[in-house]
Amino acid sequence: MDPVALYEEARAREGGQSGHYNRNVRVDADGASFVVRMRSGTAETMDLVLWPEADVLAAIAPYVPSSPRLVHAGTAPDFQVHGFVEGRRVDDIHPDGKPLPEAVLDAVGGLFTDLLRVPPAALPPVPGHWPRDGDTTAFAGRLLDLVRTIRHRGDTATAGLYEALGVPDDPCALLRTRAATLAERPFRLLHADIHRKNMLLTAQDRVVFLDWELALWGDPVYDLADHLHKMSCTPADHATITAAWHRAAPPECREGWRDDLAYYLAYEAVKSAVVDTVRWGRRIAAEPAAAAQLVLAQELSHKLTAAVPHWATGSALPPTPQEVQSAVAHWLT
Repeated sequence: MDPVALYEEARAREGGQSGHYNRNVRVDADGASFVVRMRSGTAETMDLVLWPEADVLAAIAPYVPSSPRLVHAGTAPDFQVHGFVEGRRVDDIHPDGKPLPEAVLDAVGGLFTDLLRVPPAALPPVPGHWPRDGDTTAFAGRLLDLVRTIRHRGDTATAGLYEALGVPDDPCALLRTRAATLAERPFRLLHADIHRKNMLLTAQDRVVFLDWELALWGDPVYDLADHLHKMSCTPADHATITAAWHRAAPPECREGWRDDLAYYLAYEAVKSAVVDTVRWGRRIAAEPAAAAQLVLAQELSHKLTAAVPHWATGSALPPTPQEVQSAVAHWLT
């Protein structure tokens, strides 16, 4: 197996599975199947990135059996080769808002168990600028700084769209005050992107968790909140997953966790509104079909509605779908 040859073959192909940052293409060689994972275009970074993904996968291989098998990590060009797993993405068979099968719920609980038990010494070194172990307020501060950076780095059109849709100049002002009340908890490895599109369910009911590029060293309660926000669970599945995390977490990781889970869920609502004002705005502007455009506008209006209580005081009202469409038409078309 020549990794560079696999990369060149994958790069020349159309299609594959693409996320915001990477494209994954299946390639067969020497009687085996592999996935070549490479950067996809120049997508703006909307998330914290702490380590190279390949370093994370190599480190966790002995501890997280549900992670992809890293076969090769290339530099110049930057790409990875993973072992291929035959399966279907969970979102294809159990979309957002639909109940999850027991196999997936059990696998999520198992992943949290594994993450909470990865030895810190097994992980890549943490950069010196990163918050000290247990400083949850500083960790939350990093998350808030990211959102503020995203809010202010766009061009004039993006800034105009934010203002038209009521996104405050500092959408994290209220959250920053609340962050000072977070309980201290020891840091753990976080996947930080566990959702239906990042899960492969095999015919044997095994789940493989993909996309470790956003893995962090931080507050384990944040990983639970990030997962619950992105999964769009039914109330029953929400309760099941929360209970599974609680069983998996050692006592020191559960200190003050219920109140702080609510804080991180509020953060996720704010981050989603700030990030998706850009992403959904561009999708609306590029959508020629009026009906599809309205659906996207309704989705963005819903995201903004969820964020308003966490960034505004008084009687601020979120924009209607029609107001979203009008703002996008004015600023992005």
